[in-house]
Amino acid sequence: MASRPATMMFSVAMAVASLVAEARTADDEGIRWLVHYDGRTLPSVPVWTAIGKPNATVENAALRIVDDSAQEPACFRARWKADPSSEIVVEARVKVGAIKAFRGGQSVWPWRDGAPIGLLVSNGKHQEGLSLTPRTVATFTDRFFRTNTASSFHTYRLVIRGNDMSVWMDGTQRIRGIDAFWKPADSPKPFIQFGSNSKAFTGDARWESVRLGVRKPTSAAPPPRLKITISEPWEITRADKVRQTRPYLYDMGKGLLLMSVAQGPDAYFEPYGVLRSTDEGKTWTPIKGLDKIEQAPLPMVRMADGSILGVSRWNRKRADGVLIGHTVRFDAKAETFTMFEHEIHLPPEAMTENKPVVLVFDRHIFAEPDGGVTAVGYGYARSGHAGHLLRSSDGGKTWRHFSSIPKAGEPALARLSPTEMTVVYRQGTLLPFVQVWSRDGGRTWTEPVTLEEGSVDPDVMLMSNGVLACSYGRPASCIMFSLDQGKTWTSHRVITDKAGFNYSSIREIRPGRLLYVHDAPTMRAVYIDVERVGP
Repeated sequence: MASRPATMMFSVAMAVASLVAEARTADDEGIRWLVHYDGRTLPSVPVWTAIGKPNATVENAALRIVDDSAQEPACFRARWKADPSSEIVVEARVKVGAIKAFRGGQSVWPWRDGAPIGLLVSNGKHQEGLSLTPRTVATFTDRFFRTNTASSFHTYRLVIRGNDMSVWMDGTQRIRGIDAFWKPADSPKPFIQFGSNSKAFTGDARWESVRLGVRKPTSAAPPPRLKITISEPWEITRADKVRQTRPYLYDMGKGLLLMSVAQGPDAYFEPYGVLRSTDEGKTWTPIKGLDKIEQAPLPMVRMADGSILGVSRWNRKRADGVLIGHTVRFDAKAETFTMFEHEIHLPPEAMTENKPVVLVFDRHIFAEPDGGVTAVGYGYARSGHAGHLLRSSDGGKTWRHFSSIPKAGEPALARLSPTEMTVVYRQGTLLPFVQVWSRDGGRTWTEPVTLEEGSVDPDVMLMSNGVLACSYGRPASCIMFSLDQGKTWTSHRVITDKAGFNYSSIREIRPGRLLYVHDAPTMRAVYIDVERVGP
């Protein structure tokens, strides 16, 4: 028994000596590894500190960390010395086990305290990392890659340069990660951490190795091409304290903004309301008669005669299979309105029999040169989710199917020219978005392209300066920008990482200025000024 302290001191000395030796040499990629953990032994002081009470054991040359507590995290953290002039490289070889998260599933939303299987790195100024589930590799905020992480061990690499953080899996880049290393650091002391940093959720994983190193930048950072300025936020409140979520913004011109908001529990046929603003979104007033009712319009558009047309989100199926909803016609100032029923005619393949709601009108609507109206919706087709374009040529009395976008949930459509369109749509919570294009006015659509950004309720806006903006949310409330009509998304900002529904909406209220409204944790807004500064 007397020899145990000496043995422990010898082990600690060997660990420190190994760490120092690693820090002095660079590998063939020019990486100087500063911290290196081998899963064949338990993490030990002075290099590693336990956070919470990790249930950690070594099994088959890998460290198994089981987070079985819903009250505290279970992870290990090591300090390191950051060099602002260097790239940071973090590698971990991991096999994901099971997780138990929101409602017993795999979704780590709506809590924002962390993830049950994660790799977190801080340079003392910013922090971010990887959140792993059996079906996804993701950052903690808004980038996602859908894959099987649980069937075998995989090697994950983060390359951090400035505010960018690319993600590699088994030697292949899966996430470009422009502006992904963004979150202000919790502490000025740099660290690397692996395991569970979630209090509410549980899970387990096996870690063969974890290491962090630095190297000279492998390429020069491109010059910024946009100057993005975000105002201080303000809250959108009501005297009667009605809870409002999931905003949908519409610019009617002539200084008038309208906004449709959900006022229920996120359920079929929940009530909506319409709000009106004449001060660029600073204050909002409910429109009497269109507040807290199922028939309230969601998409709204100004017509050629100056009146405003709106279409209800909800509709109900008549005995003959025709869907019956409501159209609202406002006067030019949205001070008075009339409401009447409309019919929606869909082909049989666009309708399912086993859902109470077949179709909802969603975010975007357009007045056509011929006097007609095109609106975007989505619903449950026989083959699953589908987005639809519908057209009315009789002032919103009848809506007929024009085209479909397979598997498109919450489709957001931007018109790029009289014949070109792009749609960004949702796949699911904490899954990447998908994008498609049309070059024939929406009749046909390209093969889908999966983005790295996600997860719910995108809104798109082609600005007057040619910049395409896309707001989106969950688990954070974010916005991204494209300079090539959506082919690449090269600038990103996080408006807030607080939890709510994390639905958002954007409209350009003056040249170069967006109004961004979101609902996390309550209904709030900011101005975003977007200026082109590069070539």
